[in-house]
Amino acid sequence: MSTPLVTVGVVSYNRLHYLRTLMESARECVRYPRVQWILVDGNSVEPGLRTYVESLDFVGEKIFRDCTQVEAMNEIVERAEGEYLMMLPEDVQFVRRGEWLADMVELVRDHPEVGHVQFDAQRRPTLARHFAPRQLRVRGRALPLVRRPPRRLNTSSGAEFVGYGDVREPIGGAGIVTFVRTEIRRRLGPWRTSARHATLQDSGLGAEDEMIERYRRSSLRLEAFLMRYPAVADVVTDPRGTKARIRFGDRRYGRYAPPPEPPFYYRIWDEHELGRFASYEPAPPFEEFVVPRGFELPLDEAGNMLKTNVVTEQEPYEVIAP
Repeated sequence: MSTPLVTVGVVSYNRLHYLRTLMESARECVRYPRVQWILVDGNSVEPGLRTYVESLDFVGEKIFRDCTQVEAMNEIVERAEGEYLMMLPEDVQFVRRGEWLADMVELVRDHPEVGHVQFDAQRRPTLARHFAPRQLRVRGRALPLVRRPPRRLNTSSGAEFVGYGDVREPIGGAGIVTFVRTEIRRRLGPWRTSARHATLQDSGLGAEDEMIERYRRSSLRLEAFLMRYPAVADVVTDPRGTKARIRFGDRRYGRYAPPPEPPFYYRIWDEHELGRFASYEPAPPFEEFVVPRGFELPLDEAGNMLKTNVVTEQEPYEVIAP
């Protein structure tokens, strides 16, 4: 059986520290033999970014043009030649070496009911929300906490994937940090790109909700699956638990800093080391799996990773300039 082609699309804009970490960790961690790399940058002006991108000899297509995140994703879908499509923002880092990409390909190839595969580290509260027992009510009466055992699928290597059931939309509507069959993206059509929907909170222009609605109107019946051991992790450089976020073209909110121990923010695990996380169900949480290099993760009093998505115009920001 021939090895399917995977397209990996990267969306980039004025965050060179993050982009360099992502691409250098990709050199270390992506061991799959057939990858089409596409990088779409929104005409960044951050010094050194374009030169760095041009130096990436393994990236076959490097596109610089004025575009929103959503427009960049649409272009990646149009240019994708692979049967399978992984979409990445520049603000994640690979944290696991090995054959994990081949496992995702095998899973989706052999199980057509699998939609999006979640392959990034999930916070402990997020895992609890999706996989902990749920309270059901009948005629206003609370029933005992229940949770059907999630569906589990294994690949020939023994890699395990855990089904979300009906608690998560199955196609990765936002597009970012997703792995799906390319045909699904094309069948559901391009993301909406109207800039009038832009807000400080949503760089996706409201396109995620519309994409989910398209899926619900389609005849597709899919389920999202979680990869047991994550392959990437969000790069968090702000003590409030947020990334440096860019809004309205030239404003960068949140603490933006290079890795204290370049080129990586986090430790990278080898396959033979993953056994130490075997006791975590359904997967090791971000707080345990992700080990920062030279800094500490922003945790609350319970030891859970802080997460702040809210950006307001009252917050300080830097204007990105050449």
